[in-house]
Amino acid sequence: MADTVQRMRGRLRIAILIVATADLTALDLPALITHLDVYLVAWPVVAAYLTLIALLATEGVLIVRGRSWGAWRWPALGLTLAISVLVNALIPVAEVPGYANWPIDAIGWIAVILLVDHHLGVLLAVLAAHFATNFVHLALGGDLTPLVLINVGTDVVTIGAFQVTAGAATWMCRYAARTAARATEAEAAVRASEAIAARLHEDRRRRSLELDAEVRPLLTGLADGSRDPAADQTRRDCAIAAARMRRLFAEGDDVDDHLLHELKACVDMAERRGVLVDLSTQGSWPGLSLAVRRGLTEAPVRVLSTARNWARVTVLGTDSGVSVSVVADGDAAGIPARADGAVMITTVEDEDRLWVKATWQS
Repeated sequence: MADTVQRMRGRLRIAILIVATADLTALDLPALITHLDVYLVAWPVVAAYLTLIALLATEGVLIVRGRSWGAWRWPALGLTLAISVLVNALIPVAEVPGYANWPIDAIGWIAVILLVDHHLGVLLAVLAAHFATNFVHLALGGDLTPLVLINVGTDVVTIGAFQVTAGAATWMCRYAARTAARATEAEAAVRASEAIAARLHEDRRRRSLELDAEVRPLLTGLADGSRDPAADQTRRDCAIAAARMRRLFAEGDDVDDHLLHELKACVDMAERRGVLVDLSTQGSWPGLSLAVRRGLTEAPVRVLSTARNWARVTVLGTDSGVSVSVVADGDAAGIPARADGAVMITTVEDEDRLWVKATWQS
């Protein structure tokens, strides 16, 4: 919608330029030529007219290039008002209500062009100042008769109505553009909120399903007696499930380093069982996807869950890869050779010591 408003505003500029050009060439030029002998000095009036034509030509070039007057509007506007004062001073008082006073409408159209992308109040002030020069000229010349005031006032109201309407149209376009921009931003914010809510809902649903698949078989087995709480395998499975649950909860936390945060959750579970864990890191690593983080932590979760007394976790990162290694007094049962996220797992078991390394390369 904002693009549509911009196109409308550009077309409005073209329409105003066409009207102003038609006014200065079809109406004001003949009035100037036929009254050259009326002006007190003719050549400044001709120069003023050519200056206004140059301003129209400049506006045409700016429209073609898709640009506005910018800060140059103010010198140009000052020049335009100076022309208004100059030409009024060179017109005999008796000719102010007549055709010799061609700037009475020309100056206003130039002002509309210069202030097309500015506040409407500024245009009204400029038009008021321009029209006031005519009445000041009449006052200084002592020709404030009712008939003259009615004639000049009629010209001011008629001409000013068209020019104010044109200025108001440009102001409404700018207002519509701002309103459209705010509406677009609000719509984008609502859509972003909806997308975030949908992702959170999907994440919660996924977590619920994963927890259900992880914990339900254990709880069912313990409840119906098919699993012995005193059996080593049951305890092992419960410890692994508990560590995975802690990792799953940690995945939703808002932290800078998700990998390290999820590893610390696994370490915390081992420490709660009385295992002495040493966690160290070296280097740095890029942001990792959930699949890669799970692949890197799956083997450590199993090792830390089965460690009996001690474990040492080391995270080594570079710009091209990450490795997570665990040394503990556990066993290698159930540790795969590959994991999610194209993670390679290396396992070395030596008597009562187990070394497992999960490696991911970008």
